[in-house]
Amino acid sequence: MAPILLWLVMFLCLLISVVKYLMGLILKWSFPSAKARKDYTWTPTVSVLLPCYNEGKTVYETIESISKSRYPTDLFEVIAQDDCSVDDSYQWMLKAQRDFTNIRIRTGRNAVNCGKARTVCNALQHSSAEVIISIDSDCIFHPDCIRELTACFAEPGIGSVGGRVGVRNPNDSVITVIQTIIYYTAFELYKIPENWTRSVCCISGCLFAIRRELLLEIEPAIRGRHWFGIPVNQGEDRFLTHQTLLRGYGTYINNDALCWTTVPTTLSVLFKQQLRWRRSIVRDLFYTLRTLPQHVWKLHPNTVFTLVLTPLGAIVALLVIVTMLTTDPLAWTGPMPLVLYLGIACVFSWVISKYSPAETLKHPLAFGAYIAWSIVSTLFITPLALLTMDSADWGTRTKQQEVPLGNAGN
Repeated sequence: MAPILLWLVMFLCLLISVVKYLMGLILKWSFPSAKARKDYTWTPTVSVLLPCYNEGKTVYETIESISKSRYPTDLFEVIAQDDCSVDDSYQWMLKAQRDFTNIRIRTGRNAVNCGKARTVCNALQHSSAEVIISIDSDCIFHPDCIRELTACFAEPGIGSVGGRVGVRNPNDSVITVIQTIIYYTAFELYKIPENWTRSVCCISGCLFAIRRELLLEIEPAIRGRHWFGIPVNQGEDRFLTHQTLLRGYGTYINNDALCWTTVPTTLSVLFKQQLRWRRSIVRDLFYTLRTLPQHVWKLHPNTVFTLVLTPLGAIVALLVIVTMLTTDPLAWTGPMPLVLYLGIACVFSWVISKYSPAETLKHPLAFGAYIAWSIVSTLFITPLALLTMDSADWGTRTKQQEVPLGNAGN
């Protein structure tokens, strides 16, 4: 009885994912109403909050890309806040402040290292703008990015808006190819049904726009986040999106608001990043279960499918793959599955090259590595995340103390 129940749950979780992808295709091509109503004539004041920790010169390149934005320069500013970096990041921020005088740039440093979420809150104290855009310090803006984000707030019910995050280094390694596929399918397909109902469950922290008054309302909850008394500094994007939904606002991803991020190029760094993300998913699952009545009866009932069943499916998938590997592994690695994998690889590669040329994959058959990564991720990352929920380690920004470049600020 137990194996039958396990396979039934697995089938339902898999079915939900397949249905979401198919719905994404149908809505994307057949239902323009799934897109938000935009008003490009509304040009609110905007503060771009840029928290930074150990990014080095990359933070300079990020500010440079923002300085090229096609948005009235008197209506937006950059507030760059350094979180006690041990490298020369702050010097690069000061250099950007001197070099890009066409926009207003303000810089600051935290008194102590306090994590990305609280660094964003510290930067917020210096802003009075109507719309706040929080970004990652390695995010490269499209010139129309700010304009596209603000236009979506024409719908009064939308509280937070995200953008389409692309991969800046798609062909650096097999590892980056895997992530290019993940990022593309997530934004172009998987999140489309969530867009349709204005209930995106996780807006990427790379590019997160929110109404000022809403962020001020949520700020105390951000500063006070903890896991059984242990302060939490990870997964602020998922938490902030969830808080937006709980306050009755809609959330939306505008795929015309483009930015690019540099993804991990090695397996070890990718593993640490995904472990951090998986912890935030599990934390949010428990938080969702606690607030489930609000979602089901008052707010966004459809979010239950993503907030509950998707992370639950990841845990169930662990049991399923273990079952597969201990029964008949050859059934999943024979000629027919191989032909299927190769066929899917060709389709994905063609779609990405046609609709996102900057992310064209030079080695499309590396899609097979994506399949392998999915198995490795399920077997190792999910259990490890469950066992290390009290960890505050960011994982991908750790550096030894460096002597700042003496001429970096000149």
